[in-house]
Amino acid sequence: MSGKRDVFVALYRGINVGGNNPVKMEALRAMHAALGHEDVKSYVQSGNIVFGASGTDKSLEGAIAAAFEKEFGFPAKVMVRGAGDWKKIVAGNPYAEQAAADPKKVHVEVCHGAPDGKRIAALLEKTGGPEAFTIVGEMLYMHAPEGIGRSKFAAGLERACGVPATGRNWRTVEALQGIMEEMKSA
Repeated sequence: MSGKRDVFVALYRGINVGGNNPVKMEALRAMHAALGHEDVKSYVQSGNIVFGASGTDKSLEGAIAAAFEKEFGFPAKVMVRGAGDWKKIVAGNPYAEQAAADPKKVHVEVCHGAPDGKRIAALLEKTGGPEAFTIVGEMLYMHAPEGIGRSKFAAGLERACGVPATGRNWRTVEALQGIMEEMKSA
């Protein structure tokens, strides 16, 4: 989509979680605007930014990560996905029935590379919890029927993935989809 404006979502990993690495969403939106991104919107405090831009997921990731470190003084991993990819993430949810019943118990881990299915399966076996997971490309879908707050599986998931990952619950995934659709139709 290079050279053509599209709608993207930037998912920041590890900011504003548990009081670590505080970044005001107003400052993050301003940083994106300074990069030339249009119609910059944030969703909740955990680092979800929707914006219009020209480029590709990967080219935008690099520019955003560099600008973030310069602006805030510490690095942050950022995963960027275009509206078309995000729509596929939503449509590909193997736990759609569970998400409809309780969207906070279904999560998507957006990974920077393909997660290691063998290591993740070994983690699930070791932790013995009720969670289930499905890997689709660079996405890991997870159903955590008891929530992720005390889940040993969820706690060890990124390490088991073997690649950087950032998770969002299904409510957030759908909210971001709604924002992206509004922007595309505007």
